[in-house]
Amino acid sequence: MRVLGFDASGQTLSVGYIEGDAVLADLYWQRPKTAGSHLVAWIEMIVKEFGRPDGVSVGIGPGSFTGVRIALSAAKALAYAWNVPVVGISSLQAWAYSIKGYQGKVFVSSEKRGPAFYAGLYFLGHNPFPEVIIPDWAVNQCLPDLFPLSEPVAIVGPVAADRSYSYQVSSHPISLQCPILGSRVAFLGQSRLQLGQVDDPMTLAPLYIRPPAISTPRGRIEPEGKGRQ
Repeated sequence: MRVLGFDASGQTLSVGYIEGDAVLADLYWQRPKTAGSHLVAWIEMIVKEFGRPDGVSVGIGPGSFTGVRIALSAAKALAYAWNVPVVGISSLQAWAYSIKGYQGKVFVSSEKRGPAFYAGLYFLGHNPFPEVIIPDWAVNQCLPDLFPLSEPVAIVGPVAADRSYSYQVSSHPISLQCPILGSRVAFLGQSRLQLGQVDDPMTLAPLYIRPPAISTPRGRIEPEGKGRQ
């Protein structure tokens, strides 16, 4: 099965193409605000080289509202034009899956604006895909009571660059820098496509998990919303 995967929710624009277990292409651009200028051109180049895919997998966030909408609109248009199925994937899970050579808990963050950002907690182990510990949720200053974790935790996204906040996640934070890989979006989508778990292009929507209004918190804020596995 050949799958095209792409994501524009975070700090990079990523496009990948897989066939079975093989990665045929992985492109990413560090300026996601120009996603609209590069996404279609990259897809056309990849399809010209490798042919049309059997399915499309797209990161639906949480993350940049604009980036997610651009990617999702492209995925729907391609699914209709090529008459192939489409699936929406958690962008944060795909980001955790993009980490190479690490096993353990991963705290993924996105779209940090002051004390507000999106987060997901995953576990990378012997299973082929990241396991969900806490589904993607919106953070506003305070993390749930289980934090900080006592064991080492890998942190990716903008929180990884905030040393003081990293210690609110874990007493042994491991800051990592890696992009979301389009091939990982494609592999997550491939696993669902093979099981016939496709999404309806008409109803597939961005994973909007809006954070509460930023204010002085009165207590711990529990996770809100549900993530995709």
